Amino acid sequence: MIRPTKLMLDLKDVPYEWHEIFGGSNRFAVGLLWLPVVFIYLMDIQIWYSIYSAFVGAGVGLFLHLGEIRNIQQLKLRFQFFASAIQFNLMPEEQLLNARGTFRSKINDAVHRLKLRYGLGRPFRKLESNRVEAYKFALIWNKIITIFREEDIISDREVELLELPQNSWNVRVIRWPCLLLCNELLLALSQAKELVDASDKGLWYKICKSEYRRCAVIEAYDSIKHMMLEILNVQSEENSILTVLFQEIDHSIEIEKFTKTFRMTALPHLHMKLIKLVDILTKPKKDVNQVVNTLQALYEIAVRDFFKDKRTIEQLREDGLAPRDPAAMAGLLFENAVKLPDPSDEKFYRQVRRLHTILTSRDSMQNIPVNLEARRRIAFFSNSLFMNMPHAPQVEKMMAFSVLTPYYNEEVLYSREQLRTENEDGISILYYLQTIYDDEWKNFMERMRREGMVKDDEIWTTKMRDLRLWASYRGQTLTRTVRGMMYYYRALMMLAFLDSASEMDIREGARELGSMRRDGGLDSFNSERSPSSRTLSRANSSLGLLFKGHEQGTCMMKYTYVVACQIYGAQKAKKDPHAEEILYLMKQHEALRVAYVDEVSTGRDEKEYYSVLVKYDQQLEKEVEIYRVKLPGPLKLGEGKPENQNHALIFTRGGAVQTIDMNQDNYFEEALKMRNLLEEYRQYYGIRKPTILG
Repeated sequence: MIRPTKLMLDLKDVPYEWHEIFGGSNRFAVGLLWLPVVFIYLMDIQIWYSIYSAFVGAGVGLFLHLGEIRNIQQLKLRFQFFASAIQFNLMPEEQLLNARGTFRSKINDAVHRLKLRYGLGRPFRKLESNRVEAYKFALIWNKIITIFREEDIISDREVELLELPQNSWNVRVIRWPCLLLCNELLLALSQAKELVDASDKGLWYKICKSEYRRCAVIEAYDSIKHMMLEILNVQSEENSILTVLFQEIDHSIEIEKFTKTFRMTALPHLHMKLIKLVDILTKPKKDVNQVVNTLQALYEIAVRDFFKDKRTIEQLREDGLAPRDPAAMAGLLFENAVKLPDPSDEKFYRQVRRLHTILTSRDSMQNIPVNLEARRRIAFFSNSLFMNMPHAPQVEKMMAFSVLTPYYNEEVLYSREQLRTENEDGISILYYLQTIYDDEWKNFMERMRREGMVKDDEIWTTKMRDLRLWASYRGQTLTRTVRGMMYYYRALMMLAFLDSASEMDIREGARELGSMRRDGGLDSFNSERSPSSRTLSRANSSLGLLFKGHEQGTCMMKYTYVVACQIYGAQKAKKDPHAEEILYLMKQHEALRVAYVDEVSTGRDEKEYYSVLVKYDQQLEKEVEIYRVKLPGPLKLGEGKPENQNHALIFTRGGAVQTIDMNQDNYFEEALKMRNLLEEYRQYYGIRKPTILG
C-alpha cells in the first residue's frame, strides 16, 4: 500500500477525459484507496476493545471481590471467615480502628481486610466459644435464621441444622452449625482406625487439619459425657463409675497417652452403641429398659475392649470403675440408676438431636436449605460482606433516614373470600400460592402445628389471620411491603443492643432468643404476639427481652417509615376493610406512620384540605394524630402518585429518604448493612459528596 500511494502522489499532468473534481493532485484517489483499510482497522479496534473490556471487567470484579461466595458449598468452606466478616463490617468502626479517614487508618483497614479474606493471623482465623465476638456473631446469625423460619422458607429441622446453639453442656469449642459438622466425626473415626499405631500428636494433627472436624470431635465428646451423666441419678454409684471413666480418658488426653492407653479399634463399636442410645432418647416414647441395656453394653465395651491393659474385677473396683458390692455385678449395672429428663425439657432433647446429627450424618448435606430463595439470600449476604464497604458507625451516631411508600387503594391484606374464590379456570389465589410455594406451605403448616393447631381445618378458623398473612406476604400487597421495610427497625434494634451490650448481656440475649425460638414465641409478623398486651417498655415483647431499654428510643429517632395512604381518611369514613387492615398494620409496627389527605367540608360547597400524619399509640390503644398541615387547595394537580408522595414528604425525618413502591419487599439480613450504606453520603467522590445512591 505504501509504494502505490507514493506513485499516485508523484503522478503529475495526467490528462483525464472526464472532468476532475479535485484538480492538481491525486490526494482524493489516495484517500479512497486507504478508506477500506481504515474501516477494517476500526473493526479490529472493536475486537481488541472487547478483549480489553473483558480483562478489565474481570480485574474490577476480582478487586471488588464479586462472586467469591456464589453458593452454599463455598460458604461452608469460608464460614469461619464469614463470622469474622460480620464482626469487621457490621460492628461499629470505633471498636476496630482508632483514627478515621487518615492514611494510616486506610492502611490498617486494607491489612485487616486482607487477613479477613484469607484467614491470615490469629484474630481472623477462628472464633473460640469464650470470645465475645462469637456471641455477637451467634446472635446475629441465629436472628437471621429465625427470620427465615418466620418467613417459612426453612423448616424446623433446617433451623436446627443452620443455627449456632448457645454454649451449653460445657462444650469447649464454638458450636458450629450442624450443616458444617456433618460427616466430620465419621471421618475422624476412620482416621483413628487407620492410624492405630500413631501417637496422640500425630493423630490429633491429622484431625486438626480441618477446623470443623476438630470442633466436631471435641463437641461430640463433651456432649456424650454430659448426656450420660445427666440421665443417671447423681447419687447413684453408676454415676460415680462413669465420672471416674471420663476422668481417666481426660487424664490420658492431657498427658498425651490416649492412643497408648486405649484401643482405637474399639471406637467404632462405641460409636454404634452411642448412636443406639441417642436414637432411644430422641424417640417420643422412651423405653428405660432399652436405655439400661445400651448403657450396660457401652460399659462392657469400655472396660473390656477399650482399655489396652485388661484389668481384673478387683482392679476395676479399686480404680472406681466397678461396683464395690459384688452382688451388684450379678444384675444389670444401670437398672436402678437411669433417670431420664422430663419430656418437656426441650433444651435437653434439642441438644440430644444435635448430638444425633453429629454422630450419624454421613452425607455433606449439600441441599440444605432446600428452598432456593433461602440459599440465594444466604449466599448473597455472605458474599457482600467480603466486599469493600464503609465501616458502620454506632446506631446513635448513624445518619437518620426514612422510608416513604405511596399507596392509593391496592390490596392491603388478602381476605378469606379472596383466597377461596376461584377464577374462570377454577384456580383460587390460595391454590396458586400453595402450588408455587409448595415447600413454604409445608413449613407454614408445620409452624401452625407447633403453635397449637391440631387439625388442618383449623387453618380457616383459629389460624385464619396467619393464613391471610402468609398469602399476603407472597402477593402484591401493602402488608408485604410494610413487613419488609420494618426489617430496618428490627435490624437497628439488634445493632443498637450489640453496640452497648456487655458480654453478659449478649450471653443472656442469645439465651433468651434461643428459648423463644424453642418455645415458638416468635411469630411471623413483628416478633410480637398480642398488640393489646404490648407496651412501650416492651416487657412482653419477644425482642424486648433481649434489650435493656434505650434501644427503642434510639431507633425511633433514627428510623421512620411513612406510608402515604392518600384516601385513608375517606376509607375510614366509609368503614372500608382496607382502613381496618391499615390500622392493624399500625398496631403491629410502632415505627409505622400513615400520612393521608383529609378533606373537611366548610358548609358552603367548599372544602379544606389537610395533610395528616397518624400513628397507633400503644398505651392509649388507639390511633392518634401527630401532625395536621393545611394545604392551599386540592392535592391532585398533576399525576396522582407523585403528588401523593409530595404531600407526605414533609413527614419524613433524617438526612436520607428511601422511596419504595407498594408491593416491594426487603430482607432482614440486608437491612443490617443500612448503616454502612448511609456512610456513603459522608465520603467524597471527586469534589462532592453523593446526594443520590442507587
